[in-house]
Amino acid sequence: MKRRNELVEANAKKFFSSVAISGLEAVTAKRRYLTKCEPKVMEIDDEEKIVKTACRACIANCGVLAHVKNGRVIKLEGNPVDPMSQGRMCAKGLAGIQALYHPNRNKYPLLRVGERGSGRWRRISWDEALTRVAEKAMETREKYGAEALFCTTGGGGNPEIWSIARFCNVFGTPNWYEPGCAQCYLPRVLSCAMMYGGADSSIADSNALELYDYENAQIKCLVLWGAGPAYSAPASGGRMVNELRAKGVKTICIDPRFTPDAAKADIWLPIRPGTDVALQMAWIRYILENRRYDEEFVTRWTNLPYLVEVESRFFARAKKGENGAPDTFYVWDEKTASMQPMEYPYDEKLSPALWGTYEVDGKVYKTGMQLLYERCEEFTLEKAAEICWLDADRIKAAIEMYLENAPSGICLGVATDQTPNSVQAAMAADTIDFLMGNLEKPGALMQRFRTSGVLKVPNYPVPVALKCLPPEQLKKRLGGREHKGLSIWYAGHPGSVLNAILTEKPYQPRMWIDRSGNKLGVLAESGRWAEAIEKLDFIVHMYMYPTSFSCYADILLPTEEWLETDMIVETCNMLVARQQVVHLWETMDETLIWSRLAKKCAELGHEMCQKAFDPEFMGDQLPYWDSMDEFFDHLTPAIGMTWEEMKKKAPFEYMSKEEWKSYYVYKQIDDATGLPKGFDTPSKKIEVYVESMITLGRTGQPFLPVEFEPADKDYEPLPYYLEPVESPVRDDDTAREYPLVMTNGRVPFYHHSTLRNAAAMRELYPVPEIWIYPDVAKAYGIAPGDWVWVESKRGKIRAKALVTKGINPGTVCMERFWHPETMNTKTHGWQETNVNVLSKSTAPFNDVVGTHTLRAYQVRISKADSAPEGIWQKPEDFVNWLPLGKA
Repeated sequence: MKRRNELVEANAKKFFSSVAISGLEAVTAKRRYLTKCEPKVMEIDDEEKIVKTACRACIANCGVLAHVKNGRVIKLEGNPVDPMSQGRMCAKGLAGIQALYHPNRNKYPLLRVGERGSGRWRRISWDEALTRVAEKAMETREKYGAEALFCTTGGGGNPEIWSIARFCNVFGTPNWYEPGCAQCYLPRVLSCAMMYGGADSSIADSNALELYDYENAQIKCLVLWGAGPAYSAPASGGRMVNELRAKGVKTICIDPRFTPDAAKADIWLPIRPGTDVALQMAWIRYILENRRYDEEFVTRWTNLPYLVEVESRFFARAKKGENGAPDTFYVWDEKTASMQPMEYPYDEKLSPALWGTYEVDGKVYKTGMQLLYERCEEFTLEKAAEICWLDADRIKAAIEMYLENAPSGICLGVATDQTPNSVQAAMAADTIDFLMGNLEKPGALMQRFRTSGVLKVPNYPVPVALKCLPPEQLKKRLGGREHKGLSIWYAGHPGSVLNAILTEKPYQPRMWIDRSGNKLGVLAESGRWAEAIEKLDFIVHMYMYPTSFSCYADILLPTEEWLETDMIVETCNMLVARQQVVHLWETMDETLIWSRLAKKCAELGHEMCQKAFDPEFMGDQLPYWDSMDEFFDHLTPAIGMTWEEMKKKAPFEYMSKEEWKSYYVYKQIDDATGLPKGFDTPSKKIEVYVESMITLGRTGQPFLPVEFEPADKDYEPLPYYLEPVESPVRDDDTAREYPLVMTNGRVPFYHHSTLRNAAAMRELYPVPEIWIYPDVAKAYGIAPGDWVWVESKRGKIRAKALVTKGINPGTVCMERFWHPETMNTKTHGWQETNVNVLSKSTAPFNDVVGTHTLRAYQVRISKADSAPEGIWQKPEDFVNWLPLGKA
């Protein structure tokens, strides 16, 4: 212990010497600085107490019992009553104590006093920090317009995503984004919202909630398409999938890597990255051609029987609906061999054709089903096998397993969100389940279960105050016209922001406020972002600890770790209170930071920020708040208790499981009309032919409050396959010079860019590995454990070779990485082994949401002589990051 403390003390001195924080008494009083703890919830005494809370090391919100003694957290364990994790915790969650008491936490607001990147800081008060930020924001607004300020957030830690959107709307800038967004989850959310109006089927994102009642789950086959819950959510989704397998549920894993989920699967398809839509189209074609779809469900509850006027690509309508009723669409009635109006929900007198092309009065019409088949007709099993580097018989076996073991379902993962084919992959996967009627019934992944009503957006309860953003400002959103699908999350487009900074067109963003981990570790083509940073006037970084991005900031704001935060969490039919177990130093909840920053702008004369404090003006969008207790006072009356009462009672059921699990919502009778409620779409049917995609691209409806100019090209109402722009099948110089396909994938120790400074996590996974097939490694003279150069057209990094047959032979795989231990060198920790130095930030983008290329681009490899200079690899290196001192 003495030796460990000596090592930590030496490292602390070295760290603070390198960053040269002046005027900070606690730096010299090292022990007091590293262990000072200001308990806010617990009294300091010798009794060990337990606080019920919820983890936020990723987005799974697993229930936690935090053991506290003398005001210090000494142990974490899972809460057995949590319906999703049931008492389990993963490595990320268990690292919470090391993250909380890390000696290099951001403890106080800091102001840069040297050149950017010099690491010279001065401690300042919160009031001075927020005043400086607000003054700079107001100065930027005055000189260049509010749109010259942009804000960002990101996964990891404790993100409250709508606080950023709210601040931007009130301040008047339309420019905020989350690096995930179009690259992570939003494409699936958008597809489900537009096609049926319900939750997506992602396990890792805490959906697919039907499966967590695994003892009663009726699913017979689960397809993990680009999803690896054993890696991404081991305590919740990973555990649940194991329980289902133990019950005999078949699993199919579609992933280039032989992950733990692939190892346990009945069928593994090691697909070529970026070709998922080609495989999905083959599934759809097979189902249609062999008439394996649920004909009654498709006929009665999808829009596939409706006739589309081929020239306009819009459905033929008999009349417009009134008072919220859906329009009446035409079908081809086989009884009368004529076009007939189909009244909602169904006219038993008609016999609508599912297939066919018809000419009426000189116009050509096709059913939605006919158009769907024509879209996927070319994708035979053999063609899909050729494109995807798979075996046709194995593809057929997977489809048959899915079809013969009903109810079945497809869990789509983040892999398909990270290429320009992202929205189309989500649409195609949903189409497969919709054709089989795999939704809103027992065993289905896609459901519209009831919610508590407390959280209008589950787990993100801050209202976005969209009405505060003037329409003329909204129309200045960078990328907003072309990629209107981002408006489902009110967000801007990262690639367009980057391009605007570098080209100063249509205008130049000048100021950046960020709440997230390491932007240079998660943004595509990190080198271009480093170049863009040099053109910015002012940068604010708020996070729990310093990262590479902090090196470029002008002000650092210390946010709370998840063990210090309060939030209401909804998990299945339970409400959980993530509550502040302890509070250290001068950290602040980010939700409160954004609120107080708006208040500072109001004090400086910002008119809309001033109005945001007017309860009458804000209405249900809430005025801003000065404390988290005040914020929760707005929410908890809906459940008949105060926040303090809820913390004592939680977790608790807000409704019974029977009430919560509302199957067949579309069949329930609407009291206002006396008709079935249907789905939350314009037609109240499942919209497999997504006509509203065309409307979205042309106007921004239904997500934008004002009409935008049309995108350059109509969004497609049906999915389509887009070959990756860098591809091994293209006959070009890129394919010849860079012959291997790069993909990514999570490891179970990190979430996005977090925890690379947690000693235990780095001991388990100290450096990024690159997965290489044995024959490929041999061809390049690479042995297991060798350091390898990895190059794309955009940069060059190193990684450690993991030689394995568990990877598609033409593919290599790396996890994102950065090195806190070299943060104070010229690389700032992001240049050595960061795979996003190699990824592609430029067009082509996904047409609907602007997804750029984080996976499925071309690289080459060669043997390196050594590891990057200065990085840590040995267990004893990481002792420097262990918490120090007694409670």
